[in-house]
Amino acid sequence: MANRRDFLLGAASGSLVTAALAGGDRAEAQGLGKTPTGLRAHLANEMRNALIPGMQVAVVRQEEVVFLDTFGFADIENAVPATNATRFQIASCTKAFIGVAVMQLVESGELDLTAPVSHYLEGLPTTWRAVTIGQIATHTSGLPHIESNLATFRLVVDGDADASWAKVQTLPMEFTPGEKFSYNQTNYVLLGKLIDVLSGEPFIQFIQKHQLDVAGMPRTVFGDDHDVVLHSARTYTPYALVDGKPERTNTRYKTYIEFIAASWA
Repeated sequence: MANRRDFLLGAASGSLVTAALAGGDRAEAQGLGKTPTGLRAHLANEMRNALIPGMQVAVVRQEEVVFLDTFGFADIENAVPATNATRFQIASCTKAFIGVAVMQLVESGELDLTAPVSHYLEGLPTTWRAVTIGQIATHTSGLPHIESNLATFRLVVDGDADASWAKVQTLPMEFTPGEKFSYNQTNYVLLGKLIDVLSGEPFIQFIQKHQLDVAGMPRTVFGDDHDVVLHSARTYTPYALVDGKPERTNTRYKTYIEFIAASWA
C-alpha cells in the first residue's frame, strides 16, 4: 500500500479538515523563542524533495510547544500563504478518530474488542460473522474491499454507496481472519456503522460530541473538496494516475476529491 499511502499524503485530502492550533497565528509562533536554523533548513529541503506546497509544524517537548510555524502556500496559484489558521485535509488519518471512538465505547462497556461483529450488527454475510471487532479495527479481518481502485477511491459499484455495500457482502473473503494485515476501507465503513448502532447517533455526531468538543477543536470538521471550508488549503499531489495506478512525477497537480458520506469513517 506504499504507493497509495504516498498518493494520499501528497494529495492531503480526506474527510476531516483540521488546523494545527485552533486560532493560532504567526505572532504566536514568533513568541515561542529562537527558531532552530537546522530544523528550518531540514523542512525546506523536505518540502522541495516531496513537492509539498505548504505546511504547519509544531514541535512539542515535555508538554510544551517549543517550535511553531508555517511554511509555503495554502493556495499556490493565488499565492495564498499557509498560516497557523490554515485547515488541511487529513485523509485516512480520520481513522484515528474512529479508533478513539471505538475505544470510548470499549471504556463505557458497550463494546468488546474480542467479540464477533455479528454480536452487534445483524444481517451480515455468514463469512463475516465470526470476525472480531479487534480484527476489523486493525485491518486483519480478511474482509473484501468495498473499493475497486484504492488509489482513486472508486467503489465496487462506481458512484453508488448502497449498491457497493450490497455487492461487497457477496464477495469472497480475502484471507482467513487474523492471518495477516491488509489495509482495507471496508473495515472502517463497518466500524462507522457499528458506532451508529451502539451510540444511537451518526458516528460524525458521536466524534463531534465526545472528541472534538471535549478537546476544544471547533475548527476541525468533516468535509472534502466539495465543501466550502474557511481558511482551507487547496489539495495538490505530485502523483499522476497511469493505467489506474499512481506514479510520482516532478509536477504538482490540483486535485478534487469527494468522499461519499458512507466512507467518511
